[in-house]
Amino acid sequence: HGYTLHKYGSRVLKPGIIDAGHIKDEKALSDEVTSLVKEMKIHTVKASLPEERMYLFKTEVPDTNEHQIRQNIEFKLEENVPLSASDSIFFFDKLPAVLDAENTGKTYASVSVAPRELVDSYLKVLQNSGLTVVSFEIQAKAIARAVVPHDATGTQLIVHIMSKKTGLYVVYNGIVCFTSTISWGGDNIKNKTSEEMSDIMFSLKKEIEKVYTYWKQRDNNNDIKSIIISGHDAITTSQVSRLSPGNDIQVSVANIWQNVFLYNHYIPKITFEESLDYAISAGLALP
Repeated sequence: HGYTLHKYGSRVLKPGIIDAGHIKDEKALSDEVTSLVKEMKIHTVKASLPEERMYLFKTEVPDTNEHQIRQNIEFKLEENVPLSASDSIFFFDKLPAVLDAENTGKTYASVSVAPRELVDSYLKVLQNSGLTVVSFEIQAKAIARAVVPHDATGTQLIVHIMSKKTGLYVVYNGIVCFTSTISWGGDNIKNKTSEEMSDIMFSLKKEIEKVYTYWKQRDNNNDIKSIIISGHDAITTSQVSRLSPGNDIQVSVANIWQNVFLYNHYIPKITFEESLDYAISAGLALP
């Protein structure tokens, strides 16, 4: 009936250890990870990479084998990102086939690109903490795997609220096709009056509307149909329905366990509010 939650834990990093995805203090980060590794008694890890250091683009690819698709994307890298092929590591997901105006089939891929030095810096810290790294993945993809239902079709917008920033991710048929990070986070809504909350929620709604309008202009055949609010501070946004850019667009708080297990067979020993901190981890754990 799915997976069970064996154990969970976290560390809040002091300011200055990581800034905008850059590791500023390798030793301090390694010490924190080592402490958590010893507490959790773990030896391997699937890790996410910070979205603000990643690049994402959509491109047409040949409908052939994976090796030829990778070669095709590699030739196009410098046209789409400010990195050379030798300085980057990329991943891709094939998008569902679409038809152009002439009804000839085209195949597209959503490509995630990471600077090689970024991957190396995180790899070094994790290995120095005694961990074997199984894989790296863009955090938006991990979140989408957890919070978007397996059977969902069409296009969703994930709004992932962190303490000092918020990620906005457009997901089409389960595949992340657009990401954006804004400097608005859960710290903005702490200890605020109801009147202040209204103003703050309005500013977040404007950012959501920007992404909604951009995507509608870019791909008017696949409008955003629903919005999922995730992250620890999602539970405090009690006015989530007011974030909708249109009356026909449903807004809901994420359920990170919906693709993990069936509630009529198992309930984890973690509160719903606590679980919102672990959307990335849940997504990384899923195959």
